[in-house]
Amino acid sequence: MTTKTLDSKGRLTLGPQYAGQLVIIDDSDSSQIVIRRAVALPVEEAWLFQNEKAQKLVAAGLRDAKAGEFVEGPDLDADLSAFDDE
Repeated sequence: MTTKTLDSKGRLTLGPQYAGQLVIIDDSDSSQIVIRRAVALPVEEAWLFQNEKAQKLVAAGLRDAKAGEFVEGPDLDADLSAFDDE
C-alpha cells in the first residue's frame, strides 16, 4: 500500500508503469476509491463475454484447432460440378 497526495487540481499520479492504461474508478463508497485496470472492447463483441455457453464453445474450438483437430470441410469441386453444364 502506498500513500500519495493529490495535487492542487485533485489529480493523482500512479507512476509510469500505469501510463496509457485504461482504468475504472469506483468512488461509489465515500470512504474509499478503488482503481481497477480495464480493457475496452467493441460493443458488438461484448455479447461473447456475457454468454457462458458461447465462451465454452469458442474455447473448445480453439483447443481443437491448437491440437490440429478439424472437421472435414465441404467438397467444393463436387459442389461446383453442378454448375459445369451452365
